Amino acid sequence: MFWSTPKCPVEAEDKLWLEQSLEWLLEEFGSDAFRDVTVVLPTDEFFPDEYAADEDDARALVDRVCGYMSVNPDLIEVEFFQNDANELQRVTWYLESSSDGAAAGHYRKRRDKFVVSLDTSQLTDPMCLVATVAHELGHVRLLGEGRVHGGYEDHEPMTDLLTVFFGLGVFAANSAFTLDASSQGWRAQTRGYLNEEMFGYALALFALMRGEHNPSWSRYLEGSVSTFFKNGQSISRRQAMGVVCDN
Repeated sequence: MFWSTPKCPVEAEDKLWLEQSLEWLLEEFGSDAFRDVTVVLPTDEFFPDEYAADEDDARALVDRVCGYMSVNPDLIEVEFFQNDANELQRVTWYLESSSDGAAAGHYRKRRDKFVVSLDTSQLTDPMCLVATVAHELGHVRLLGEGRVHGGYEDHEPMTDLLTVFFGLGVFAANSAFTLDASSQGWRAQTRGYLNEEMFGYALALFALMRGEHNPSWSRYLEGSVSTFFKNGQSISRRQAMGVVCDN
């Protein structure tokens, strides 16, 4: 039986951007920081606190994610908003791009603090909430620490990629696309700046950089992301061995 070669989940331009951007992050934050990264999973081991989906619990969750991303929680102020047209006008950095254009969170600097604002609608969805928090804290690590400037064209996708670099990629990837049922039918929603294909390949590169051939954390990847990750692993391994891969 003949087996077809797995197809790279991303186009050539995105593939090159992901590879070069992960290399930049490694150079920027250092190999020591990368070696110390723990892959964070949606389990009690990483989130042992009781969660009742209220604002106090969300603030505690922000503190915990700060620890995983090496952000001083004393520098972070957490605010909440309900998404409406007036609120959207003052959003600074978007995380969520959905069919209604709503934002799940935003980041800004206020005096000597970094303000992370969260849409209250996601408090009942811890997977998406962690992804939002990780993205906004990524702005702290990149923009707040002066590693990139606000005019950098790719700063938003780079911030998404940073969540992978710091071990929060499972949450970001699983939240990139959701399909929810309601009384009016099904609603597809995309979040973030990297799609499922890009997250899948980014996580495959992340595993390769860590020397993980069959990482246990990959079983927490949901839906299409899991397939894109596996295909990305095959492509990245072949590339590492010097095999020319067609996109």
